Amino acid sequence: MPSPRLTAVVLATVVALPAYAQDTTSAKPNPPPPPAPAQPEVKVDGFLQLWYVDGHTLTNAHDTYRVRRAFVMVNGSISPRVRWRVGVDAAKALSLTKSSTVAADSTVLSDANVDQRSRILQDAAITITVAPALRFDVGQQLIPLSYEGVALTWNVETVARTMFIEERSRGGTLGDIRDIGATALGSVVNGYVNYQLGVFDEMGDSQNQTDANDQKATMGRVIVRIPGLSALQLGGSGGFEGATRIVDRRERAGGEAQFRTGWLTLRSEIMGARDGTIRRLGYYGLGAIRPASDIELVGRWDYWDPDLHNESGPVNVAERQITAGGSYFIESGATRLSANFVRSTFPSRRLTSTNELLLGLHVVW
Repeated sequence: MPSPRLTAVVLATVVALPAYAQDTTSAKPNPPPPPAPAQPEVKVDGFLQLWYVDGHTLTNAHDTYRVRRAFVMVNGSISPRVRWRVGVDAAKALSLTKSSTVAADSTVLSDANVDQRSRILQDAAITITVAPALRFDVGQQLIPLSYEGVALTWNVETVARTMFIEERSRGGTLGDIRDIGATALGSVVNGYVNYQLGVFDEMGDSQNQTDANDQKATMGRVIVRIPGLSALQLGGSGGFEGATRIVDRRERAGGEAQFRTGWLTLRSEIMGARDGTIRRLGYYGLGAIRPASDIELVGRWDYWDPDLHNESGPVNVAERQITAGGSYFIESGATRLSANFVRSTFPSRRLTSTNELLLGLHVVW
């Protein structure tokens, strides 16, 4: 028979072993949780532009406030080589395309449809990076025509863009307009040459809709910077869309030059076009100085002729504009207050000269 002392030792050992095991287990660190899967990068950018207009031009109403742009761009990455973007402009107002016919010696409306270009969807594209010097943009995007045609609104020194872009109701669709297609773009020669070359359904006519014909429009833009003179850039852009009928043929051709330093910008562009039998021509010269980091003063001389062979009225008359004004930047440049005075004259003297005051409030985020 075991002694009482031996029995007590055995019982104490049996009771202590589970407690020791529990303490030993709790002293071990918990394994780290598995890493969370990487979340796709999503970024939201935007631009809001508000105008006040006093006076009038051929295409702008007088004495009115206007929400010119309310642009929101959502973009992100699917993988290191694939990115996406979708942009909308909530300030767009729906408009109609109308067809008419003659009945009983009168012109009557025969059909009316929503102009798909007036819908709010702007950008809807995927960017695929093949190599540092080659990317592809596929989807709805800006067509590569002219400097002001592809520049962000924030980077345009005047409240309104040049007439060959801004005068949409008078054939001014030679930039800052979108279509559906595919573009190859990139930088070569150590970044001294930038290029864009794309094939689109049309030249800005088929935004938000399918192509109305079997022809495609080819457009491109090339920018060259001079080694040792980084402030200077020269470029050209153009496009072509063939057709079986001469009235459907489309052509664009233009050149640009800019000299920009920290305090000075000098820029000039010229753009010519042919839409069927109609020939168009626009050009401008612009100068801007920045005497302080938050102040910019600007002047521009602008010419637009929507039909070189006709001067019958407001739709096709040639126009000259002189713009003068300035901008004040606040909140580290995120907000800009601008004021421009615009004087319009008409070489044919068929229309009376006009004056316009443009006030702009621009906010970017």
